Amino acid sequence: MKRFAINSAVFLFLFILFGCAPATMNQMVKDGNKPLSPKQLRSTISGNTLQLESIDFDAKVQFLPDGRLSAKNNQGESDRGNWTISEEKQLCLKFRAWYFNDIHCYTVIEDDDNRFVFFTNNGARYYSGTLLNVPTVSSDAVEKDISSLPSSTSLSGARSPEISKVEEKHTMIQLARNCADCKLSGIDLQDAELITANLSGADLSGADLSGANLRRANLSGADLSRAKLQRTNLAGANLVGCNLQNADLTGSNLIRADVTGANLDGAIFTKAYLEQIKGMAK
Repeated sequence: MKRFAINSAVFLFLFILFGCAPATMNQMVKDGNKPLSPKQLRSTISGNTLQLESIDFDAKVQFLPDGRLSAKNNQGESDRGNWTISEEKQLCLKFRAWYFNDIHCYTVIEDDDNRFVFFTNNGARYYSGTLLNVPTVSSDAVEKDISSLPSSTSLSGARSPEISKVEEKHTMIQLARNCADCKLSGIDLQDAELITANLSGADLSGADLSGANLRRANLSGADLSRAKLQRTNLAGANLVGCNLQNADLTGSNLIRADVTGANLDGAIFTKAYLEQIKGMAK
């Protein structure tokens, strides 16, 4: 019951936050929106304040021109850190306490006037950012203001260690249900319910999909090399032209699946159900 409550809350948050907006970078690009260039990123971010919101974060973040940042979340806790623009044209953030001091980089696309969407390396939507009309203060003033506040020992406003894995996996399952061309290599989607999911062209190399329900899913052109697909339900799935090289499909259900043109080199089909499978040499 507790897990259901957490997942329901996460789903509701995603629905309110994203509404009918595209959940993946690929969808926004197809709609004609282009990622901000390094020059556009710098002119948008430097010296300005953005309200960043996501499933586990809600804070005002000020980006100082010298590459430092300061932030205060909706619980009144503060943190600081650094920002930079990478060679991959991404905005990279590193907080001192939040997110365990890890560096996270995002591709940024303008959604509307003063509104931006931050996408992870997997092409999944993470932050929604709103440019705020907040006067810029000097670096010294920000440093003094933050240093006068007690250091945040809580991770509220960042990931909660007790529930972050549950929330993160649930979020990725929601995104994976319609994530064509997404970069999801190495992702953990064990036992995920992905009936009729659209993962065509997705990079799922090395992903763990063991026990997942991908019945009638569209995986055409997807990279499933080295993927763990033990006991995976792929009945009626479209696997046309996908890369299954060295994938482990032990005990999987491939009844009426279509593997026409798929790369099956090194794939393991021990005890797999292959009745009426299409495109596999007998």
